[in-house]
Amino acid sequence: MIINLRIDNFNMDSQEYSADLSKEKSIAITLLPNDKQPNHFGAPACTSKTLEMGSYIGDTKRGGSCNANVLTMIPHCNGTHTESVSHIIDELIPVYQSIEKSVFPSVLISLLPEPSLKTKDSYIPFMDESNQVITQAQLNEKLSEYSDEQLQGLIVRTLDNDNNNNRDKKTRVYDNEHYPPFFTNDAMKYLVKRKINHLLVDFPSVDKMYDDGKLSNHRLFWNIVEDEKKTNDQSTVNKTITEMVFIDDEIEDGIYLCNLQIPEINTDAVPSRPILYPLTEMNKT
Repeated sequence: MIINLRIDNFNMDSQEYSADLSKEKSIAITLLPNDKQPNHFGAPACTSKTLEMGSYIGDTKRGGSCNANVLTMIPHCNGTHTESVSHIIDELIPVYQSIEKSVFPSVLISLLPEPSLKTKDSYIPFMDESNQVITQAQLNEKLSEYSDEQLQGLIVRTLDNDNNNNRDKKTRVYDNEHYPPFFTNDAMKYLVKRKINHLLVDFPSVDKMYDDGKLSNHRLFWNIVEDEKKTNDQSTVNKTITEMVFIDDEIEDGIYLCNLQIPEINTDAVPSRPILYPLTEMNKT
């Protein structure tokens, strides 16, 4: 049986596109409980242990009838995850309720974060001299050729991927010696202006790791007033941020369909598996 894995007649900006579903690329990091894994903010690592209840042992190697494990993790800190506005407010709006369409056009860009001293952009509360940041000018240069309709999602790959030993993004422990990059506030304001609904990045937070709890970029993205813990009439609750993805070097910059796969769990952040499908422009006029 032959299955057609292409989607034709996908229209965007009065152009027709074709998506090849046979060429899917996952940009999620495979999480290995009890093993090397990415980690942020000094949080405990993801662990797995055998479920044991009375005479039941959930391990076939130990005589159990089947395998059943207890998985302990912190989605925000243990790997690829997607979060909703509830990350910064009192009200619970689960991630799955924040995604109106799980498949959407997205643009992938690659850029090298700049030393904070090189930019005139601002950040609340402040940028340290040693910080590496993504600026408004960098984003404008990369995204000026794309329309808002194409930018329903944005995927940011920072250079380089550093696929060497403990420097690998797939297992990196982010700390003061391996301080992650983040957006300036001006950069985030630009992304909000471009009406991006789903932001995906390969670092652990769009904000500075130690920012006195301000989370100013998260607040800008969802339009939450500084120091407030509730939404307002202008808040944009149907948007998501996905952090700690990994985009292999073989995946080229450009436009894709993104399928943001998540479990339906009533919480503010969940492990996620974003899938990219290349888009080909057809009958260009």
